[in-house]
Amino acid sequence: KSYFVAHASLGLSYSKDFPSEIAGKSFVFGSRGSTSGRLMPEHFLRQATGKSPTELFGREPHFSGAHDKTAELVASGAYQVGALSYTTYDKLVAAGKIDPAKCVKIWETPPYPDYNWTVHPELERLHGDGFTSKLQAAIVGMRDAALLEAAQRPDGFIEASNADFASLETLARELDLLR
Repeated sequence: KSYFVAHASLGLSYSKDFPSEIAGKSFVFGSRGSTSGRLMPEHFLRQATGKSPTELFGREPHFSGAHDKTAELVASGAYQVGALSYTTYDKLVAAGKIDPAKCVKIWETPPYPDYNWTVHPELERLHGDGFTSKLQAAIVGMRDAALLEAAQRPDGFIEASNADFASLETLARELDLLR
């Protein structure tokens, strides 16, 4: 999921409903190609408002290039509102790098598939039949806390297939992010 965050000067607080008050505000996404920093936040924004970001904000949105930079830009007041990965925001707050009283979480998107590990089919030929299944079982079965933290997945991994990401591909094509 992604968080929408706002500078405290807007006086917004967390809501389960999409924050329509962000219309007309300065807005920053993360990287142009990021699933959690652009694609899905833009999708849910369009779904909630029926408008593109440019229509909703009255100008082209900015792209910070990184989740942590988005949080920093909103916290500093350089941008009034932004969208970023929930894991990055939560880590920045826990580490004391972002003050949640200045960069306020105002909404979170519904969950969506993100951060897959993809294995090239050539590995089956190189390492033998069943290699991909064994590798997937090892990753999904991983319980070592240090490894999971290093992979930025403290809750672990789940099994996924190409079909789980078909909706993301469709959205990316609709937003002209893929050709």
